[in-house]
Parts: sequence; structure tokens; C-alpha cells
Amino acid sequence: MNKFLLRIFVIFTVIFIQINFLDLIFLKNNLINLSILTLVSWIVISGFEKMWMWIFLLGFFNDVFFAERIGFNILFFIIFAYLISFASKSFIIERKLSGFLLVAVFILLGSFMGSFLNLLIGELSFSKEILIYGAKSYFISWENFIGANIFAGVCFYGIYTFINKIEKHIARSDSKLNISF
Repeated sequence: MNKFLLRIFVIFTVIFIQINFLDLIFLKNNLINLSILTLVSWIVISGFEKMWMWIFLLGFFNDVFFAERIGFNILFFIIFAYLISFASKSFIIERKLSGFLLVAVFILLGSFMGSFLNLLIGELSFSKEILIYGAKSYFISWENFIGANIFAGVCFYGIYTFINKIEKHIARSDSKLNISF
């Protein structure tokens, strides 16, 4: 029960901060998605096999609170989490520069694909104009793009540290439960 409440707390905290603070900072050009950062953190720390249900819930609550079509973020988050898990097992993400760069690529790719697919699904059509508009709206200016990605890196470090502490606490409490009679 304790781990359920802690992980639900993480999901609602991330969504609350995204809605109430980041949307005010970046107004229209919301290039930072804390849910993507949380997803990457969970997969790097615990792996896909342990976290797929929580990623499903994260996607569901994103769909509900951001008034998007139910199922879009669920599907995107599960597929993206699986790809991260596959790539992290293939490249063995460690606490080295190469692991950090791979995580940075995951964050950048997830943010871009999430906003791009939201635009594509929102329009319900697939045309060249939508693709061009999506790319232009994401890369408005290099200063905004680089600044948002640096801020995303700082946010990722905070989220990663927070989730790592929670997952270690859950692991300690699970090991205490298994040892005690």
C-alpha cells in the first residue's frame, strides 16, 4: 500500500507542477513535459517490467488532466518507455558521460515526439502543412529550444533524484517486509 501511495503521489505531483507552474512560465511554447522526464527516470531507475503499470497510469492521468483524447498519452508513454528500456539494456546506461548523453537524447526525443504527435492527433489529418507547422512550432528559435532543453535537464536531475529516493525507500521497505516474520 505504501508504494502505491508514493507512486500515485509522484504522478499527481508531476501533473500538478506541470499544470500550475510550467504552463505559466512557458505559456504557449511548452517544450518541457515533466511526465516525459518522470517516465525516463522511472525506466532508467527501475526498468520497464516494474514500471509499465505506473507509466500506464501516468499516461491516463495526463490524458484526463490535460483534456486530451483518452489513450493517446497511454499508448505513446508505453511505447516510448519500451523503446527506452530496450535501448538502455542495449547500451547499458551507466553513470558515465555516454549514459548521460543517451538520457539527454531520450528526453529531447520524447519532448519533440510528444508535442509533435499531440499536434498531429489534434488535427486528425496527416498533411505536409501540419508537419511543417509542427516542426516550426517546436523549433521556434534556437535560443528558446536550447534554453528549454537546459531547463529540462535541470528538471530531469531534480525528478531523477526525487524518484530515485522514493524507489530506494520502496525497495528498503519491501526488503524489510520479506525479512521479517
